[in-house]
Amino acid sequence: MKPKTKLQKQVVELSNQLPPLTEAQREYPYKHLFKNTGYYWKKGEVWCQCCGHVDEVLKPSLAVSIGVGTHICPQCGESLVLEHWNQSNRRYSNEKRIYSIIQPYKGWMVIRSFDVQRNNTKGTAVKFFMSEIYQNWISEDGKEVILGKQYTRSPFHFTWNYDSEMDVKFHNHKASGYYEMQDVFDVSDNYFYPVVRVTPILKRNGWTNKLLKLRVSVIDVIRQLLSNPVAETMVKTGQLSVFRHMLLKGQYTIPYAHALNICNRNGYIIDDASIWFDYMDMLAYFNMDTHNARYVCPRDLKAEHDKLMKRKRRIENKRKLEERLKEAAQWEEEYKKEKGRFFGLCINAEDIIITVLQSVSEFVEEAEIMHHCVYSNQYFKNKNSLILSAKDKEGKHLETVELNLATMQVVQSRGVCNKNTEYHNRIIGLVKQNIGLIRKKVAS
Repeated sequence: MKPKTKLQKQVVELSNQLPPLTEAQREYPYKHLFKNTGYYWKKGEVWCQCCGHVDEVLKPSLAVSIGVGTHICPQCGESLVLEHWNQSNRRYSNEKRIYSIIQPYKGWMVIRSFDVQRNNTKGTAVKFFMSEIYQNWISEDGKEVILGKQYTRSPFHFTWNYDSEMDVKFHNHKASGYYEMQDVFDVSDNYFYPVVRVTPILKRNGWTNKLLKLRVSVIDVIRQLLSNPVAETMVKTGQLSVFRHMLLKGQYTIPYAHALNICNRNGYIIDDASIWFDYMDMLAYFNMDTHNARYVCPRDLKAEHDKLMKRKRRIENKRKLEERLKEAAQWEEEYKKEKGRFFGLCINAEDIIITVLQSVSEFVEEAEIMHHCVYSNQYFKNKNSLILSAKDKEGKHLETVELNLATMQVVQSRGVCNKNTEYHNRIIGLVKQNIGLIRKKVAS
């Protein structure tokens, strides 16, 4: 797109004035971004990907190199990591990297990105290729302008037009129900030149090279540092995990800011912001004092988080149980009308007692104890299902049994979490032995 705004026109003009790369900047990707790989054939050849030399070696020597995993190229002297070349019909290899350089230019922060390739054709020297493909310009107030070359893409291919002129581009993440296209101009996964220079304002606002290791978009990092005082505070106080959490969430105001101030006053660095914010939510849930350093700065964050999580889970489970019991009450009359004739039926063995569930609330309790779906799947509504509970003499639940009243067959018998117990076959056998008793109840 042609530049339209004053800012875009300014960036296009400045882009044409950018100085060429230094020799160190040009050499860095060739030496550091590609692995020192040696492709070998078992017949006795090692193809160096660093210089293109094909080394003829004796099979015993090659076997030793394969055992060690490395081979020294006699031409360039590099130690090569050996990989078997199984592309029998191909005599060339191509590797690509996106390489970025962060630098200031006339008050702007510029991230220049290059397509770098290492091309090898067997029998010829290695060839390197580098072409600048896009630039991310960030102004002193955090506004971004992107310049980039033309490209074509689909779910199956991506191609840059290296000969095209740079014009204005925009971030272009796209997704549908079938595939996802990543943002072409997101530099997050690029390889960066280790020497980073920044503008005086960005340095003043807290820039440190540690921010490149946060696994978030460095563009978002720079923009927030230039425009958001909260981001500046998080970086300068060392709360990098909180800063990263803020960027990942796209939430540029921080909840529990007062608690973060307490952490900073006490020199408490939050290592896992996601867990810390969950922990703070639970402190608020229990009406605990989020202004107290004793709670806000726990020695063992994970342990305190897990303790409150268990406590909250017990309360939530109790609340859900009460809701289910309240819901179950509306079905009691209908269930009693359908299955009331079976109430009181008891199959009593030496160490096992099997009884019919006599209310819908018992379905709720059975489901809670046994951790299965006897209530959620509403077996109490099924006219042909008779649900029985098998317990031992101490009243411990063993298995829940479903009997089909139409066929008089045991459909299933499930223990805790739907697993069978050691009593499984005996329980089914006892129910089958007493089918006659159940038939009499049906007829009554």
